[in-house]
Order: sequence, then structure tokens, then C-alpha cells
Amino acid sequence: MSEPQKPFTFFDSPEMAGDPFPVLALLRKSSPVFKPPGGPIWFVTRYEDAVRIFHDPATFSSEVGQRAEGEVRPPTILFDDPPVHTRMRGLLTKAFTPRVIELQRPAIEANCKIMVDRMLSAETTDFVAGIAYPLPVMVIASMLGVQDGDMATFKRWSDAIIENVATALFTPEVNALEEINAEFDAYFSKQLDKLRAAPEDNLLSALVHAETEDGGRLSQQDLLVICRVLLVAGNETTTGLIVNCARVFTQFPEVLGQLKERPELIPSMIEETLRFFPPFPATFRRAARDVEVHGVTIPKDDRMLVLIASANHDEEAFDRAEEFVIDRSPNRHLGFGQGIHFCLGAPLARLETQIVLNTLVPRIKSLRIEGDAGAVLVPGGPKQLQVRFELDRAFVMAT
Repeated sequence: MSEPQKPFTFFDSPEMAGDPFPVLALLRKSSPVFKPPGGPIWFVTRYEDAVRIFHDPATFSSEVGQRAEGEVRPPTILFDDPPVHTRMRGLLTKAFTPRVIELQRPAIEANCKIMVDRMLSAETTDFVAGIAYPLPVMVIASMLGVQDGDMATFKRWSDAIIENVATALFTPEVNALEEINAEFDAYFSKQLDKLRAAPEDNLLSALVHAETEDGGRLSQQDLLVICRVLLVAGNETTTGLIVNCARVFTQFPEVLGQLKERPELIPSMIEETLRFFPPFPATFRRAARDVEVHGVTIPKDDRMLVLIASANHDEEAFDRAEEFVIDRSPNRHLGFGQGIHFCLGAPLARLETQIVLNTLVPRIKSLRIEGDAGAVLVPGGPKQLQVRFELDRAFVMAT
């Protein structure tokens, strides 16, 4: 059997690896909706079309995975439509509240300071290993009651889900996630049993003991699905966003100076980073019926890859689309999606990234990526990124 084609390899091509935006601009102009010869999927490149797709789940289904005949899969939320999605999203929204997220702030601030201190003590450092990976993992693992010694395994599961999701969705005969799912379910089944017997002060324990609308409890399957979604929503998105802030400081060094002079611009800088370098460059949909998109008829059941990275640079939607405008307003980017599948972890990702920048920016004069920066548009960001800091001596003297 030949290796299954992964749609996300589009972003790994030589044309896309370094500076993909000229290619995406050409596609928006010449082929806004296209299907490569022999390819398994349509590509949608323009902002207006992406927004339409995100807000019409009845026509553009998130149930994109191919299934073997008779196969029944548990809900995933990410690749479900209403009413299954509505029910599961409602359960998660009740648990993942602004109050729950804000309660993480003291621990995030304390851990962030430790990580920044450690990174700045070295001449060069791996920005991913130093803070972009461990901070989000630590936060979501704590919320789910994962022990410190298990965090490396936790991250391995998360990475495997992201790396193999396309294969798992598009090749039902190849269950690329079977082993990971089995490990994950075994681990959290034990956690859930322990929390039923002895409640703890964390998000997962609250979910175990929460009452549903009918007065019952969440099922084991529901809880395992929630754990898996929180793992990805609370981890990979934030890692990618923090890494892409380093890309911004390297490609647009003036941005760091602007933040040092006006730290109140940090929230809008984060939003512009989400537009310019979205942590997830694309997302899948399936045509629930024959449908026309930008003059092209997409047959029923054909799959689409909505290129968020392209839509976010659409000249028809954003003035000076290829410039990094630190105070852009309004900024209706699609970095977290839109519609019913808007990223559940968005508030947590924003909070963690804001704390990282609040901690790091006053202490450095420059941040520069050293060596290979990796492909720009990789889901969740690169696995390593060497950076060099120039310290701000004024901050050192003041402290």
C-alpha cells in the first residue's frame, strides 16, 4: 500500500516553506478555489469564502473523516456537526469558563518567570523547549491533574494527534492514532476512576462530579473526549502562538521596540500575530451537498482545506495585508477560526502569550532566530527554534 497523501504536506513544499505569502497571493488571484491534479482535496484561499464556510455548518460539514463500512466512531467535537457538537461543546464551555482560566494566572506568571530566567541565562537557547512547549503543557496538564513526571508523555500524545490527524481522517484503513488513543484512554481512565473516589481541586475533577442537564453525570466516553480536546485546544494552539511571536520579533524587529515603549499594545500585537502567522494554517470541511464556492462547483462529499493563512492575508479583507500593523483595528482575523468551531482554547492561549510577552519584553533589546527557522506554516509550530537574545541592560540595572 502506498503512503497516504497528507493534505498538510502542501505547507511543506519548497515553494511554501520559506516565504509562502507570495504563492498564496497568486492563488487568491488566479485560483481562489482549486484542486491539484490527482489531489484528494479542494483548497479555499479567500477570506470571504472562508467566513462563509465557517458560518454554514449545514452545507460545509466538519465530519470530514472517511469511515470504513459500518464503523462507528466516538464524538471528537473538532470533527463533529450539530447536534453532537452542540452537546459536547456545551459541556466544555460550562467547564472551561473565564473564571477557571483566570485562576491559572498566578501559576502561569510564576512558571513563566522561571522559564524566562533560565532562557536568558544562556547565549542562545531553543525557544520551543525553553518556554513555548513546556508552559502550555504545564498549564493544561495541571488543569487535568496530570502528574509532573507524566508531562513528556502528555506532550508526545498531543504532537502525535496533530501530526497524524490528516492520515487518520482520510485513510480509514490506516488507524494512525490507534496506539496513541489506547495509551491516552488507559491513562485517563485511571485518572477518572481515582477522581470519582477522591475528588481533587482541578478542572477534570470538577467535570467528573458535574451534573448534566438531566441530573446525571458525564459518561466515561464523554470525559475522555473532553480530555483529548482540552489536550489539543489548550496546548498546541498556544505553543504555535508563542513561537510565532519570536518570528515576528525576528522579521519585524521594530515591533519589540514598540512594545517596550507602549506595553499596552501587547494584546493587539498578539491579535496581529494570529493574523500574520496563524498557529493552525488551515482546517478541513466536507461538502454536505453540491455547492458552488467562488464560481467553482464542489461535489457532495468532496473535502476542502480552508487556507486560514491565505484568508488572513487577503487584500480584499485587510488593508496593508502584507504589513505587520501592531495596532490594527478592527482585526477580524481567522487565527482561531469562526462560527461554532471557534477555538475553545483561545482565551487561555491569549492569557499565556500575554504573560510571556509581559515577562520577556522588558528584559530584552532584541530577539533573533538563529539558523533554520523551519517552515512558516506548520500546524502547532516547529519542534525547535534556536534564538539569540540581546539583554536590556537598563532593565538589569533597574532591578
